[in-house]
Amino acid sequence: MRLQRFHVARCGLLISVAGIAISLLGVANAAPERSISAESDGAKSLHETFAVAATARIEIENVRGSVVITGWDRAEVELGGSLGGGSKLEISSASQQLKLQVVSESSSWFGGNGPKHASDLILHVPQSARLDLHVISADAKVNGVAGASLKVAGVSGKLDIDSAAADIDVTSVSGDIALSVPTAAVTTRVHIQSVSGDIGAKGLSGRIKLETVSGNLDLTDARVQELETGSVSGDARISVALLPQARLHLESMSGDIHAQLPTILSAHIDASTFSGNVGSDYGSVANKRHGPGSSLKANLGAGDAQISVQTFSGDIELRKGAHSSSK
Repeated sequence: MRLQRFHVARCGLLISVAGIAISLLGVANAAPERSISAESDGAKSLHETFAVAATARIEIENVRGSVVITGWDRAEVELGGSLGGGSKLEISSASQQLKLQVVSESSSWFGGNGPKHASDLILHVPQSARLDLHVISADAKVNGVAGASLKVAGVSGKLDIDSAAADIDVTSVSGDIALSVPTAAVTTRVHIQSVSGDIGAKGLSGRIKLETVSGNLDLTDARVQELETGSVSGDARISVALLPQARLHLESMSGDIHAQLPTILSAHIDASTFSGNVGSDYGSVANKRHGPGSSLKANLGAGDAQISVQTFSGDIELRKGAHSSSK
Protein backbone atom coordinates (compact mmCIF):
# COMPACT_ATOMS: atom_id res chain seq x y z
CA MET A 1 0.00 0.00 0.00
CA ARG A 2 1.06 3.60 -0.51
CA LEU A 3 1.64 4.31 3.19
CA GLN A 4 4.07 1.42 3.51
CA ARG A 5 6.02 2.38 0.39
CA PHE A 6 6.12 5.95 1.65
CA HIS A 7 7.72 4.98 4.93
CA VAL A 8 10.24 2.58 3.44
CA ALA A 9 11.37 5.46 1.23
CA ARG A 10 11.40 7.80 4.20
CA CYS A 11 13.64 5.48 6.27
CA GLY A 12 16.11 5.38 3.41
CA LEU A 13 16.00 9.14 3.05
CA LEU A 14 16.67 9.81 6.71
CA ILE A 15 19.51 7.32 6.94
CA SER A 16 21.01 8.86 3.80
CA VAL A 17 20.74 12.33 5.32
CA ALA A 18 22.42 11.07 8.49
CA GLY A 19 25.28 9.78 6.36
CA ILE A 20 25.63 13.15 4.70
CA ALA A 21 25.82 14.84 8.10
CA ILE A 22 28.71 12.58 9.05
CA SER A 23 30.56 12.86 5.75
CA LEU A 24 30.46 16.64 5.74
CA LEU A 25 32.95 16.59 8.59
CA GLY A 26 35.35 14.38 6.67
CA VAL A 27 35.40 15.90 3.20
CA ALA A 28 38.67 17.51 2.26
CA ASN A 29 38.43 21.30 2.07
CA ALA A 30 40.51 23.98 0.45
CA ALA A 31 43.59 24.86 2.45
CA PRO A 32 42.70 27.11 5.41
CA GLU A 33 44.27 30.52 5.71
CA ARG A 34 45.68 29.65 9.10
CA SER A 35 45.22 27.22 11.97
CA ILE A 36 45.48 27.03 15.74
CA SER A 37 46.83 23.86 17.36
CA ALA A 38 46.59 22.43 20.86
CA GLU A 39 49.34 20.25 22.29
CA SER A 40 48.41 16.60 22.70
CA ASP A 41 48.64 16.77 26.48
CA GLY A 42 46.39 19.76 27.11
CA ALA A 43 43.61 22.05 25.91
CA LYS A 44 44.27 25.48 24.44
CA SER A 45 42.17 28.54 25.30
CA LEU A 46 40.64 30.36 22.34
CA HIS A 47 40.46 34.17 22.07
CA GLU A 48 39.82 35.26 18.49
CA THR A 49 37.87 38.05 16.79
CA PHE A 50 36.91 38.17 13.09
CA ALA A 51 35.49 41.17 11.23
CA VAL A 52 32.63 40.02 8.99
CA ALA A 53 29.62 41.50 7.22
CA ALA A 54 26.38 41.55 9.17
CA THR A 55 24.88 38.98 6.78
CA ALA A 56 28.01 36.86 6.35
CA ARG A 57 27.86 33.08 5.99
CA ILE A 58 29.38 31.40 9.03
CA GLU A 59 30.28 27.69 8.91
CA ILE A 60 31.31 25.78 12.03
CA GLU A 61 32.29 22.11 12.32
CA ASN A 62 33.14 20.27 15.53
CA VAL A 63 33.44 16.53 16.08
CA ARG A 64 33.60 16.22 19.87
CA GLY A 65 32.63 18.54 22.73
CA SER A 66 30.13 21.40 22.35
CA VAL A 67 29.28 24.52 20.38
CA VAL A 68 27.39 27.49 21.85
CA ILE A 69 26.41 30.30 19.49
CA THR A 70 24.73 33.57 20.49
CA GLY A 71 23.62 36.34 18.16
CA TRP A 72 24.55 39.94 18.86
CA ASP A 73 24.34 43.34 17.13
CA ARG A 74 28.01 43.63 16.09
CA ALA A 75 29.46 42.98 12.62
CA GLU A 76 32.08 40.63 13.99
CA VAL A 77 32.51 37.12 15.34
CA GLU A 78 34.03 36.56 18.75
CA LEU A 79 35.39 33.08 19.46
CA GLY A 80 36.13 31.78 22.93
CA GLY A 81 36.18 28.43 24.70
CA SER A 82 38.90 25.83 24.35
CA LEU A 83 40.47 23.55 21.76
CA GLY A 84 40.89 19.93 22.87
CA GLY A 85 44.34 18.41 23.21
CA GLY A 86 45.72 17.08 19.93
CA SER A 87 43.18 19.09 17.92
CA LYS A 88 43.58 21.79 15.31
CA LEU A 89 41.22 24.63 14.45
CA GLU A 90 41.37 25.46 10.75
CA ILE A 91 40.28 29.01 9.90
CA SER A 92 39.19 30.55 6.61
CA SER A 93 38.10 34.15 7.04
CA ALA A 94 36.70 36.81 4.72
CA SER A 95 34.16 39.60 5.01
CA GLN A 96 31.31 37.54 3.53
CA GLN A 97 32.28 34.11 4.86
CA LEU A 98 33.95 32.62 7.92
CA LYS A 99 34.71 28.92 8.31
CA LEU A 100 35.94 27.29 11.52
CA GLN A 101 36.66 23.54 11.47
CA VAL A 102 38.00 21.42 14.32
CA VAL A 103 40.08 18.47 13.08
CA SER A 104 42.59 16.05 14.56
CA GLU A 105 46.18 17.22 14.53
CA SER A 106 47.46 13.70 13.81
CA SER A 107 45.05 12.17 11.29
CA SER A 108 41.96 12.88 9.21
CA TRP A 109 38.43 11.77 10.05
CA PHE A 110 38.46 9.30 7.17
CA GLY A 111 41.73 7.94 8.53
CA GLY A 112 39.72 6.40 11.36
CA ASN A 113 40.36 8.87 14.15
CA GLY A 114 38.67 12.12 14.95
CA PRO A 115 39.89 14.43 17.71
CA LYS A 116 40.39 12.41 20.91
CA HIS A 117 39.58 15.28 23.27
CA ALA A 118 36.58 17.58 23.44
CA SER A 119 36.69 21.08 22.00
CA ASP A 120 34.20 23.55 23.41
CA LEU A 121 33.54 26.50 21.12
CA ILE A 122 31.74 29.62 22.38
CA LEU A 123 30.84 32.15 19.71
CA HIS A 124 29.07 35.48 19.35
CA VAL A 125 27.97 36.11 15.77
CA PRO A 126 25.97 38.84 13.99
CA GLN A 127 22.24 38.34 14.51
CA SER A 128 21.53 38.45 10.79
CA ALA A 129 24.32 36.04 9.80
CA ARG A 130 23.58 32.90 7.76
CA LEU A 131 24.65 30.03 9.96
CA ASP A 132 25.73 26.51 8.95
CA LEU A 133 26.69 24.25 11.88
CA HIS A 134 27.79 20.59 11.83
CA VAL A 135 28.60 18.47 14.89
CA ILE A 136 29.06 14.75 15.59
CA SER A 137 29.58 13.76 19.25
CA ALA A 138 28.92 17.31 20.37
CA ASP A 139 26.00 19.22 21.84
CA ALA A 140 25.02 22.43 20.12
CA LYS A 141 23.11 25.44 21.39
CA VAL A 142 22.07 28.36 19.16
CA ASN A 143 20.30 31.45 20.45
CA GLY A 144 19.37 34.84 19.00
CA VAL A 145 20.34 34.21 15.37
CA ALA A 146 17.78 35.51 12.87
CA GLY A 147 19.44 35.58 9.47
CA ALA A 148 18.15 34.42 6.10
CA SER A 149 19.03 30.78 6.81
CA LEU A 150 20.02 28.45 9.64
CA LYS A 151 21.28 24.89 9.06
CA VAL A 152 22.24 22.56 11.89
CA ALA A 153 23.28 18.92 11.44
CA GLY A 154 24.21 16.60 14.29
CA VAL A 155 24.74 12.92 14.97
CA SER A 156 24.61 12.02 18.66
CA GLY A 157 24.59 15.32 20.53
CA LYS A 158 21.55 17.33 21.63
CA LEU A 159 20.59 20.28 19.43
CA ASP A 160 18.99 23.17 21.33
CA ILE A 161 17.94 26.05 19.08
CA ASP A 162 16.09 29.33 19.66
CA SER A 163 16.03 31.25 16.39
CA ALA A 164 13.90 33.50 14.21
CA ALA A 165 15.77 32.67 10.98
CA ALA A 166 13.58 32.79 7.89
CA ASP A 167 14.63 29.35 6.65
CA ILE A 168 15.55 26.63 9.16
CA ASP A 169 16.91 23.12 8.46
CA VAL A 170 17.81 20.81 11.35
CA THR A 171 18.97 17.18 11.01
CA SER A 172 19.95 14.68 13.70
CA VAL A 173 20.64 10.95 13.90
CA SER A 174 20.23 9.93 17.55
CA GLY A 175 20.37 13.25 19.37
CA ASP A 176 17.22 15.07 20.46
CA ILE A 177 16.20 18.33 18.80
CA ALA A 178 14.58 21.25 20.62
CA LEU A 179 13.60 24.22 18.45
CA SER A 180 11.75 27.30 19.60
CA VAL A 181 10.97 30.55 17.80
CA PRO A 182 10.33 33.91 19.51
CA THR A 183 6.63 34.73 19.66
CA ALA A 184 6.95 37.83 17.48
CA ALA A 185 9.00 36.10 14.78
CA VAL A 186 7.60 35.24 11.35
CA THR A 187 9.31 32.06 10.19
CA THR A 188 8.62 31.12 6.60
CA ARG A 189 10.00 27.56 6.40
CA VAL A 190 11.16 24.92 8.88
CA HIS A 191 12.34 21.38 8.08
CA ILE A 192 13.39 19.09 10.94
CA GLN A 193 14.33 15.43 10.60
CA SER A 194 15.80 12.75 12.83
CA VAL A 195 16.33 9.01 12.87
CA SER A 196 15.92 8.03 16.55
CA GLY A 197 16.09 11.39 18.30
CA ASP A 198 12.96 13.13 19.58
CA ILE A 199 11.81 16.38 18.01
CA GLY A 200 10.31 19.16 20.11
CA ALA A 201 9.28 22.39 18.38
CA LYS A 202 7.48 25.43 19.77
CA GLY A 203 6.25 28.72 18.34
CA LEU A 204 6.81 27.92 14.66
CA SER A 205 4.89 29.68 11.90
CA GLY A 206 4.51 29.17 8.16
CA ARG A 207 5.54 26.03 6.24
CA ILE A 208 6.65 23.22 8.56
CA LYS A 209 7.90 19.69 7.85
CA LEU A 210 8.81 17.25 10.64
CA GLU A 211 10.15 13.72 9.94
CA THR A 212 11.43 10.93 12.15
CA VAL A 213 11.87 7.17 12.05
CA SER A 214 11.55 6.09 15.71
CA GLY A 215 11.68 9.38 17.60
CA ASN A 216 8.63 11.19 18.95
CA LEU A 217 7.31 14.48 17.53
CA ASP A 218 5.99 17.28 19.74
CA LEU A 219 4.80 20.47 18.04
CA THR A 220 3.13 23.16 20.16
CA ASP A 221 1.97 26.77 19.75
CA ALA A 222 2.39 26.64 15.97
CA ARG A 223 0.66 28.84 13.37
CA VAL A 224 0.47 26.70 10.26
CA GLN A 225 0.20 27.48 6.58
CA GLU A 226 1.48 24.06 5.54
CA LEU A 227 2.31 21.24 7.93
CA GLU A 228 3.65 17.80 7.02
CA THR A 229 4.64 15.25 9.65
CA GLY A 230 5.78 11.68 9.20
CA SER A 231 7.08 8.89 11.42
CA VAL A 232 7.55 5.15 11.29
CA SER A 233 7.17 4.13 14.94
CA GLY A 234 7.31 7.41 16.85
CA ASP A 235 4.25 9.13 18.30
CA ALA A 236 3.22 12.65 17.29
CA ARG A 237 1.56 15.26 19.51
CA ILE A 238 0.56 18.41 17.66
CA SER A 239 -1.17 21.61 18.76
CA VAL A 240 -1.70 24.20 16.02
CA ALA A 241 -3.61 27.27 14.94
CA LEU A 242 -4.38 27.46 11.24
CA LEU A 243 -3.54 30.32 8.91
CA PRO A 244 -5.98 30.96 6.02
CA GLN A 245 -6.18 28.08 3.49
CA ALA A 246 -3.94 25.90 5.65
CA ARG A 247 -2.89 22.43 4.52
CA LEU A 248 -2.04 19.65 7.01
CA HIS A 249 -0.82 16.15 6.16
CA LEU A 250 0.00 13.98 9.18
CA GLU A 251 1.18 10.40 8.68
CA SER A 252 2.60 7.49 10.66
CA MET A 253 3.17 3.78 10.24
CA SER A 254 2.76 2.39 13.77
CA GLY A 255 2.97 5.53 15.89
CA ASP A 256 -0.05 7.35 17.33
CA ILE A 257 -1.07 10.82 16.17
CA HIS A 258 -2.71 13.22 18.63
CA ALA A 259 -3.69 16.57 17.08
CA GLN A 260 -5.19 19.45 19.01
CA LEU A 261 -7.00 21.75 16.60
CA PRO A 262 -8.93 25.02 16.97
CA THR A 263 -12.32 24.78 18.68
CA ILE A 264 -13.85 26.83 15.86
CA LEU A 265 -12.63 25.16 12.70
CA SER A 266 -13.33 25.70 9.00
CA ALA A 267 -11.87 22.66 7.30
CA HIS A 268 -12.29 19.45 5.38
CA ILE A 269 -10.98 16.52 7.45
CA ASP A 270 -10.02 13.12 6.04
CA ALA A 271 -8.61 10.73 8.65
CA SER A 272 -8.09 6.97 8.38
CA THR A 273 -6.22 4.08 9.98
CA PHE A 274 -5.87 0.53 8.68
CA SER A 275 -5.91 -1.26 12.04
CA GLY A 276 -5.91 1.46 14.69
CA ASN A 277 -8.71 3.58 16.14
CA VAL A 278 -9.89 7.12 15.34
CA GLY A 279 -11.22 9.39 18.07
CA SER A 280 -12.52 12.85 17.14
CA ASP A 281 -14.35 15.89 18.47
CA TYR A 282 -15.28 16.70 14.86
CA GLY A 283 -17.80 14.77 12.75
CA SER A 284 -18.67 11.08 13.12
CA VAL A 285 -16.16 8.25 13.04
CA ALA A 286 -16.99 5.24 10.84
CA ASN A 287 -15.73 1.83 11.99
CA LYS A 288 -15.23 -1.05 9.59
CA ARG A 289 -18.01 -3.63 9.70
CA HIS A 290 -15.53 -6.48 9.35
CA GLY A 291 -12.06 -6.26 10.78
CA PRO A 292 -10.16 -3.43 12.49
CA GLY A 293 -9.68 0.13 11.38
CA SER A 294 -11.78 3.27 11.23
CA SER A 295 -12.08 6.52 9.32
CA LEU A 296 -13.49 10.02 9.47
CA LYS A 297 -14.62 12.43 6.79
CA ALA A 298 -15.98 15.78 7.95
CA ASN A 299 -16.74 19.15 6.36
CA LEU A 300 -16.73 21.99 8.86
CA GLY A 301 -17.78 25.56 8.08
CA ALA A 302 -16.64 26.72 4.65
CA GLY A 303 -13.95 24.01 4.52
CA ASP A 304 -11.09 26.49 4.13
CA ALA A 305 -8.37 24.18 5.51
CA GLN A 306 -7.47 20.72 4.21
CA ILE A 307 -6.53 18.21 6.94
CA SER A 308 -5.35 14.69 6.09
CA VAL A 309 -4.35 12.20 8.82
CA GLN A 310 -3.26 8.62 8.10
CA THR A 311 -1.76 5.73 10.07
CA PHE A 312 -1.33 2.03 9.41
CA SER A 313 -1.57 0.57 12.93
CA GLY A 314 -1.39 3.68 15.09
CA ASP A 315 -4.34 5.45 16.72
CA ILE A 316 -5.57 8.91 15.69
CA GLU A 317 -6.98 11.52 18.08
CA LEU A 318 -8.39 14.83 16.79
CA ARG A 319 -9.37 17.09 19.68
CA LYS A 320 -10.56 20.64 20.23
CA GLY A 321 -8.58 23.02 22.36
CA ALA A 322 -5.93 24.86 20.34
CA HIS A 323 -6.24 28.59 19.73
CA SER A 324 -8.77 29.63 17.13
CA SER A 325 -7.72 29.84 13.49
CA SER A 326 -5.65 32.93 12.71
CA LYS A 327 -6.97 35.58 10.31
